[in-house]
Amino acid sequence: MKKKTEQSEVVEDGQQVTKEPINQVKMVWVALFIVISLQAAGIYWLWSHQQVVNSQIDQKVTNVQPAVVDTSRFDKSLALQDQKVQKQLATLKDEYTALTDSLTALSETQQLTKGDVEYYWAISELNYLLNVANQQLVLAKNIEGAKGALTLADLRIESLSDYRLHPLRALIADELLSLSSVNNVDINGMSLQLDSALQQVNQLQVVNAAPVSSEDSAPLTDETWQGVLDQAWHEVKSLVVIRHQQDGTAAVLVPEQRYFLYQNLQLKLEAAQLALLNGNSAVFKQNLRSSTQWLEQYFTGSRRDAMLDLLTTLEGKDIEVALPDISGSLTWLRGFQQ
Repeated sequence: MKKKTEQSEVVEDGQQVTKEPINQVKMVWVALFIVISLQAAGIYWLWSHQQVVNSQIDQKVTNVQPAVVDTSRFDKSLALQDQKVQKQLATLKDEYTALTDSLTALSETQQLTKGDVEYYWAISELNYLLNVANQQLVLAKNIEGAKGALTLADLRIESLSDYRLHPLRALIADELLSLSSVNNVDINGMSLQLDSALQQVNQLQVVNAAPVSSEDSAPLTDETWQGVLDQAWHEVKSLVVIRHQQDGTAAVLVPEQRYFLYQNLQLKLEAAQLALLNGNSAVFKQNLRSSTQWLEQYFTGSRRDAMLDLLTTLEGKDIEVALPDISGSLTWLRGFQQ
C-alpha cells in the first residue's frame, strides 16, 4: 500500500511535473500579451502625444509670424533712425566747419590795424546811408530824405580821402542832380489840408428851401367821413417833405437824409486823400471834382465856399512825380566791398 501511495505521489508528482511546463507556457503567453498590449498602448500614447505636440508647434509658428512682421518694422524704424542720425552728424559737421571758418576769419581780423578797422567801419556807414536814401525814395517817396542821406554819404567819402571812391562820389553827384530836378510836391501838406476838410464836413449847412406855409400844415376840421379821409391823407403826406429850389435841385431836410449827404462827401474826400498818398493823379482829380459838384449841389454857407476854394486849389496841383533811379551808387559800393 505504501508503495502504491508513493507511486501515486510519484505519479502525481509526475503529473505535476508534466503540468508545470504547461502552466508556465500559459503564463509566458499572458505576459507576452500584456507586454505587447502595453507597448501598443505606449505607442498609441506616444503617437497621440506627438500629434498634440505638432499642433502646439503649428500654433506657435502661427503666433510667431506676426513677430517676424514686427521685426521687419523694427528694422525699418532702425534704418530711419540711422538716417536721422547721419543727417544730424552731417549738420554738426557743417556747423563745425562754419565755426572753424569763423574762428579763422576772426584770427585774421585780429591782425588788422586800427586804421583798417576805421576804414571798414566807414565803408559800412556808407552802405547804410545809401540804403536809407533808396528806402526813403522808393518806399516813402521822400525826396528830401533821400537827398539828405546822399549828401551825408558824399561828406563821408570826402573825409576818407580815398581816390578809389572817386567813381562812387561821381555817381552820388549825378543822383543828387536827378533828385533836384524832380517835381517837388508837398504830399504831406496836401494830405493834412484834406484831413482838415474832412473834420469840417459835419459842420456844413445843407441847402434849405422856403419854410412851409401855415395853410399847408393846417389840420382839417370837417367831421364828415370825407373830411376824415382827407385829414388822414394829409397827415400821411406830411410824413415826408421834399423841398425844391428854383433851379430844380432837391434839398433833403430830414436829419437821416442829411447824414447820408455828409457821409457821401466824406467818402469822396477820403478817396481823394488815398489817391494823393498813392500818387494816382487821375483818381485824385476825379474825386476832388466829384466833391466840388456835391458841395455846390447840396450845401451852402461860408464854410462850403472855403472848402470849394481849397478843393479847387488842390485840383490844380500836379501830383505826378517821376522818381529817378538812385541805386547805382549802392550797387557800385557793394561791388567794391566784395
